Amino acid sequence: MRDSDAERPAASLIAAGGVFLPGHLAEPIWRTLREDIARRQRDGGRVRPEVTQALEVLRAAAMAHLSAHGHDARTFTDARPQLPPTPLVTTADMATRLKVTERHARRIAHAEGVKPVARNLWDREDVAALVARRGGTPR
Repeated sequence: MRDSDAERPAASLIAAGGVFLPGHLAEPIWRTLREDIARRQRDGGRVRPEVTQALEVLRAAAMAHLSAHGHDARTFTDARPQLPPTPLVTTADMATRLKVTERHARRIAHAEGVKPVARNLWDREDVAALVARRGGTPR
C-alpha cells in the first residue's frame, strides 16, 4: 500500500441508507457504470430515472474531484466521448437481403464468423459483406 492510499478515506455505509465514496473513486466508478448502462440501452434495456440521476451525481462528483486535484476544470462534454452509434440492421432485414429465412440468415452469419451487435441486430458493414459474398440484394 502506498502512503497516499493510507491517507485517502475509504468508502463507507451511511446509516440512513446511502454510501460515501471518496472523490478519487467517483471517476472510475462513473465511467464503468456509464459504459454498462450505455451497453444495456443499446441492447434495448431501459434505465430507471433514479439510476440516471444517481449516475449524474456521480459524474458531477468525479468532475469536481478532478478539477480540485490539479486537473483543468472539466465538463461532461470534454470527458472521453462515446463512439457514435453504428447503423444497425435487423435480422429480418438481413434475411431479406440474403433472400433466406431469418433462421438461415443467422446460420450464414455464424458460419462466416459474424456476430450480432445485440440480439437480432447486426452491424451494417458486416451485413453488406455477407450480402456481397452470397450475391444477395445490396442496400
